[in-house]
Amino acid sequence: MATVNYYIDKERKNGCLILVTFTFNHQRLRFSTGLNVPKQAWNDEEQKAKPLKDYSETNKKLREINGFLLDTYDKLFPKGEKLPKTEAKKKSEEVRDAYQVFIGRKEINVENHKPTLIEYIPIFQARYKNKVSANHIQHFNGIKTHLETYQKLQGTIIDFDSINKEFYITFTDYLKAANLKPNTIGSHIRRIKRLMNEANEDKLTSNQEHRARSFKVLKEDADTIYLNADEIQALYKLKIDDDRMRRIRDLFILNCHTGLRHSDWAKVTLKNIEDGKLYVKTQKTKEPVIIPVHPIILEIINRYGNSYRIPTNQEANRVLRWIGEYAVTRKITKGNLDKWLQIRTHTVRRSFATNAYLSGVPMLSIMQITGHRTTESFLRYIRISKLENAMKLKDHPFFNA
Repeated sequence: MATVNYYIDKERKNGCLILVTFTFNHQRLRFSTGLNVPKQAWNDEEQKAKPLKDYSETNKKLREINGFLLDTYDKLFPKGEKLPKTEAKKKSEEVRDAYQVFIGRKEINVENHKPTLIEYIPIFQARYKNKVSANHIQHFNGIKTHLETYQKLQGTIIDFDSINKEFYITFTDYLKAANLKPNTIGSHIRRIKRLMNEANEDKLTSNQEHRARSFKVLKEDADTIYLNADEIQALYKLKIDDDRMRRIRDLFILNCHTGLRHSDWAKVTLKNIEDGKLYVKTQKTKEPVIIPVHPIILEIINRYGNSYRIPTNQEANRVLRWIGEYAVTRKITKGNLDKWLQIRTHTVRRSFATNAYLSGVPMLSIMQITGHRTTESFLRYIRISKLENAMKLKDHPFFNA
């Protein structure tokens, strides 16, 4: 039997350090979590910090530590197996070393500790936290959660040798049952392959089955929804009484003229505009882009002034879903209105790229802004219809000779 208990140390300038005791097989280990909270925020009875909304990340980390310690115990101390004190003492040192690696205080020692795939994820995150974007690191929390749930459903520990064709089939079936879209499932598989490649380099495993052709990344074409110039203007003129929803509508319109990802919306400010051009270093690619400033961009920035607040991607998409439904009820345009139900933050990039292309802006110039590296990927991205392509070409000299 193993138990995990948290308690706080004496209060200092930065709050109280949260400590953890791990008790098992007559062994008692004490660790620092590296987390601090004010004394009044700690609830000893519930073993968490409150209010929950203010300490969600702290409590999440505590849950991860709890799960890690118990999983490590299950791995080192098989059920029903009685170990002599000397062996239990030796294994307790393995627990101590594993914990130090888990929280990033110690490099992994392959000779002394071989983590499971799930245990390896925070090690990987700690290694790359200063080398890639925070969003990229955060995404590995998602695959960790799914692997933990899948592991419980399967009643087995997922280690590196578990990653084979059978795992691929059953795990993707689990993700499909969780109603995840093919592209999301594909992203999770891609992360597993990334972890396995890293583990191979660390000589934690020699398993290569993740590189088999059958271990493929699921993928489907991204949505092809975009708004043309007239539809963008119609949406801009649509009367919306709610201040928050109107502001998000305006930010959507603004970025239909920048083509920036939501992660870069906050960079569209007056201080980044000079001589009619917007200078932005994009978060995803770290590449600098220069975008000519459409008059509507300045109009919207100046309208909101100090209240120019960027919503989270989730909030923006939630409001855009409502705006799309509202646009349908108001019959905002003639013809098929279904597209309005699908507008999201990503629609701005597709609208920008497609409208610029159909307006005759050179493809390579657009790609300098969108970040596409090949014309093939760009054309697949905008996915213009055959009719739109014909309309673009009808005035070309070749067809008018």
